[in-house]
Amino acid sequence: MTFECSGNPRALVAAMEVTRPLGAIVTVGLGGEATLPMNAVVTKELKLCGAFRTGVEFGWAVELISHRRVDMRPLLTATYPVDQAVEAFQFAGDKSRAMKVQLSFAGA
Repeated sequence: MTFECSGNPRALVAAMEVTRPLGAIVTVGLGGEATLPMNAVVTKELKLCGAFRTGVEFGWAVELISHRRVDMRPLLTATYPVDQAVEAFQFAGDKSRAMKVQLSFAGA
């Protein structure tokens, strides 16, 4: 099973390339429209499924991250103090430079 969480159409195509025959791809990221290689879906007999977060999964994610069972630091591009929120959102909006940007409320 392959999970595609970025929402980038190229990542979904790449997921189709690396998923084994009879495998499943779960798309979690929201990215808009995508052109898919349907020949790969048919010839590899892939299952494609979308998943949208609900209350249960969000709680699980918070628990896993807060206990460092899942390390999110490799995905983090930058951390800004909350008083620089405008700059943080501007930086986060530039997808050529930022993946994930967080606000820090330490000392706020």
